[in-house]
Amino acid sequence: MPRLPVVGADDDDWGSILNQYMLVEHKPDGSHNFGVFNVLTFGAKGDGQADDTAAIQAALDAAALVGGVVWLPPGPNAYRCEGSLKVPGHVTFKGGYGGMRRGLRLWKETPRGSLLHAYGKGDFITLSHNAVIDGLEIYYPDQKTQYAPDPYGWTIKIPPDQHGATIRNICCPNPYQFIYANADGFLIDGVQGYPLMTGIQLDRVADVPRINNIHFNGNVWQDALQSMRDWVMHNGVCLKATGVEELMIYNLFAYGYLRGLWFTAYEPDPGFPGNYGSINNFGFDAVQEGILVETRGVSGRQGLSLSNGRIIPFKGQVGARAGIKFVDTVPSQGPAISASNVSFFGPHERSLWIGPSSGARMAWLGGQATEYRKEMVLCESPNAVVRLVGVRSFNGEGPRINNPGGSDILDQGEITS
Repeated sequence: MPRLPVVGADDDDWGSILNQYMLVEHKPDGSHNFGVFNVLTFGAKGDGQADDTAAIQAALDAAALVGGVVWLPPGPNAYRCEGSLKVPGHVTFKGGYGGMRRGLRLWKETPRGSLLHAYGKGDFITLSHNAVIDGLEIYYPDQKTQYAPDPYGWTIKIPPDQHGATIRNICCPNPYQFIYANADGFLIDGVQGYPLMTGIQLDRVADVPRINNIHFNGNVWQDALQSMRDWVMHNGVCLKATGVEELMIYNLFAYGYLRGLWFTAYEPDPGFPGNYGSINNFGFDAVQEGILVETRGVSGRQGLSLSNGRIIPFKGQVGARAGIKFVDTVPSQGPAISASNVSFFGPHERSLWIGPSSGARMAWLGGQATEYRKEMVLCESPNAVVRLVGVRSFNGEGPRINNPGGSDILDQGEITS
């Protein structure tokens, strides 16, 4: 690969090295060939010791002129970043790691690939419109390994009006807050890690946000001790959505969190009716609440479609463990969910729990529930409408349905063994 001369090592070859570099890396007018900007050319060391923030940002800024690719060459050490990075519009920030490796040092291997070490407490990487980040691993060396974690900003952030960004093939073993988006039309695909507080948060997102192939699991960060894992179990959230239109999620898994999905209101706009969209192929294991729906959390008109899912809500506070829970308080808005082939198992109190003021509209088609300690369905509200069709239940300690609120509940084609 063409390179710049090294002081003290290339004293007799500067002319030939520079000539080769200029011929291969640049056009006759001095601009770069192929639109590829190597961070080493801009002074990055990649030795894990020197602060490479300014050099990487210089490469990103240079690429902005042509919408180029900034290349973070793989190596045996990390690129140390004590500050933050901004990827300009139409620029791709790309590294050599492009798989779903199970994180830093899980298999006692030497770190390798395109690895960034983040030391700053604020937001780390901010994406501009149509920017891409692809094939990187990001690690927080100073994060604690036990008890409550130290707070950090968002590892990757898409701010308002920066639409069309792409986050792809990213591993982050220990982010406090991983990915935040408040823009439209983005793609998140192939993301892995162990977010300690929040995995993904979406605030007022429109134009079909797509989220695919997400894996959040404590096994990605081997250094996390049990006290840290317990903290995440009682505080962490896989995905929180506030004001998302036409959400599309495919292949989402999380292990060891307080909540899998949390749907709540977009407070700046009281007129926004709630999140809506579809989630297909998902699993939430060792959670306390698989899915929580608050007031204006899910639209009553457009609704939320769930299909081919598994929720195992056996961790957390005994008495509060639930698969899907409605705690909305405005019956007229009636959050609507249809669940097809969604199952619940492991010791838990209730698979479906509808609170006393909810206007839930729930259809549960197929799937099964086992090992519930209280009842399969508890409906405390007089305002809900629930339809169960072909749902199987067994090994439960209470009734299939407990309806003290007197809601409209119909159980058709029940399977009880």
